[in-house]
Amino acid sequence: MAKYSAAPLNTLRTLNELLGRLSDPDRADHARRALEFAQAEHPEDLADIALGDYVDKLLELHFGQSRGPAGLAFAHWHVPRLEDFSPLWIRQAIVAEMRKLAGSREALLLITGLRQAVGGDGRYWTKKREADYQRVRGWVDELACAWATRGSRLQVVVL
Repeated sequence: MAKYSAAPLNTLRTLNELLGRLSDPDRADHARRALEFAQAEHPEDLADIALGDYVDKLLELHFGQSRGPAGLAFAHWHVPRLEDFSPLWIRQAIVAEMRKLAGSREALLLITGLRQAVGGDGRYWTKKREADYQRVRGWVDELACAWATRGSRLQVVVL
């Protein structure tokens, strides 16, 4: 049996449950079964799972090409792994995603891969990494609030 990290699969499961509350529960059940099948029958395929790609596939399964239920704007940003988390880099990425949500009364900004980008693979989660993660999370929250449409209901979900 191949060794794989359960973290991306758990993230997909969590996201599936969240999206199931916004879309058809039958679609969430279908995705849940597909994830269970992949884990049971093809664990080697999960060794190097590209979370960002699978999140987009899960969104398409739940909402089709519209990328959100009626009345809810939806944007997804998968954080790439970089050495430096400068405020300018974060700003550019968040502003690009928030522009997709502009003018919406209700919006959901989904961010995946932030913890992995800050912590790296196979490293211990230290107090310094936790401080870096909280710092970046603060930047994300501040930017999302600053660019949100006035009077809108914005939810920022970081998985």
